[in-house]
Amino acid sequence: MMHDRTPCLEITAEALDRDPYPTFRTLQSGSSVGWVADLGMWLVAGYRDVETILRNTDDFVTGTPDSLIFDTFGEHMLTAEGEQHERFKSRFRGAFSPARIRASMEERTDACSRRLIDGFVNDGKAEFRAAYASRLPVLSILSLFDIPLEEEAKLRLWYDGFERALSNFAWREDVRARAQGYVGAFHALIRHHIARVRAAPDDSLLSQVVNDPSDDRLDDAEICRNASIIFFGGISTVEAVVLNCLYALCTHPDALASVRRDPALIPQAIEETLRWLSPVQSATRHVVRDFTLGETNFRAGDIVNCMLGAANHDPRVFDEPAAFRLDRTNVRKHLGFALGPHFCLGSNLARLEAITAIRHILECCPDMRLSADHPAEIRGFEFRQPTALHLEWRV
Repeated sequence: MMHDRTPCLEITAEALDRDPYPTFRTLQSGSSVGWVADLGMWLVAGYRDVETILRNTDDFVTGTPDSLIFDTFGEHMLTAEGEQHERFKSRFRGAFSPARIRASMEERTDACSRRLIDGFVNDGKAEFRAAYASRLPVLSILSLFDIPLEEEAKLRLWYDGFERALSNFAWREDVRARAQGYVGAFHALIRHHIARVRAAPDDSLLSQVVNDPSDDRLDDAEICRNASIIFFGGISTVEAVVLNCLYALCTHPDALASVRRDPALIPQAIEETLRWLSPVQSATRHVVRDFTLGETNFRAGDIVNCMLGAANHDPRVFDEPAAFRLDRTNVRKHLGFALGPHFCLGSNLARLEAITAIRHILECCPDMRLSADHPAEIRGFEFRQPTALHLEWRV
């Protein structure tokens, strides 16, 4: 099969990081697929094509030894396919069901959120990324695993190193080495708590996995690797959806007023945020064997980035996709948590955290608005959110 690199997008990684949406619109007006030489990968921008690829785990896989996520974390539920993927994910799935998440995490998340807000609410202003959004998911995931909240600073440091490694398309050795060192430190922390719950079982998620009575239970190394992706996958999504939702509401006064009048609209605002300004913009897949999608010929070994943020702006699926609308009836069709076998395990926890966050912030920060002195800058091609979000309110 001939390998076709057209259309080739004359665009840089920096331009995509600054604003990928013009590129998405260009692709959607044509074949929806384009080759980006600067990244050495394909971008797929059409909703139906993204859906096709994410459901096809025979020809498109998440992890190979050449993938950044495998290089950073090794084999876990997000880099495994088929039976091994199901074996990994099934050990954790029950704990992330809607009912279990409400029972185990509603009070804990509420307490973590109020603890953070109490630290700055009387100031009348805050930079929300540092003061709140980057901290809530770390505290929540520590609570889920019943690990002391005092580990927050270490977890945040490690996460920042992992985030850089997962977008390290230049394969810089210093970035790889730092991240792999942090992986070792994280595994040491988890092994300490594995020993604790093995000696004294409790009702935590970690204890359930460690003390699994089945014959094919996960060994300690497998638990550490899967815990790593649960921890750090949950941080980026929640941090960004909270910031992105606050940004969306503050830049759409009518929507903000509606949500203030009727807090029952908060879940709808969260879903529209996941569509309108998708925190996780892409889902990377590796081509196992030559495959033709429409007019595009993929070759075995190619990297394909399914652009979730683009699919969520596909005008063939969403009317007025560039508009932030609380009355969007098909908003739940968004791909903010991907789909297929690798649909986000922690989506229910992410929604709980985001709804709790927006509810508490609206309650505690009357007349909330963006700071005129610190304009928000939205950046990111893999993960997209404000680099900082300065808000002010009436005290």
